[in-house]
Amino acid sequence: MRLKKKEGAKTKKDGKKEGEEKTKAGPNDPIIREGPDGVVFYTLPPITSNMQSPDGRATYLKLKLTFELPNEAAVEVVTANGPRLQDAFQALFRELRVEDLQGSQGSYQVRMEILRRVNLILAPTRVNSVLIEEMLIN
Repeated sequence: MRLKKKEGAKTKKDGKKEGEEKTKAGPNDPIIREGPDGVVFYTLPPITSNMQSPDGRATYLKLKLTFELPNEAAVEVVTANGPRLQDAFQALFRELRVEDLQGSQGSYQVRMEILRRVNLILAPTRVNSVLIEEMLIN
């Protein structure tokens, strides 16, 4: 992976710039950025899944998730477990209904369930937080 520097970023004590990104060439590859206090932000490619619908109409959920990781070593663990994570997300999202995602409480519950499942898969490595950057229901 190579670092992609953002202009105007602050230089840290270790010589790296805050906000530097490690990216691969493909558009469906994760985006990895350094954050404050040594954390790493790992943005997954967008996830699309069909959901349950009471009227039988096709309903889709599109999510863009970012994991807050404690350090760079966790990046390798997340990358290596990508297929397991995708499987866990699809199993969770296919069971959701549109009503489950309504309001801030629905968003919070989905975020906590994603975090729980991710940490079970990655154990003993832990994800600090799951950030929902985009959620689209169609």
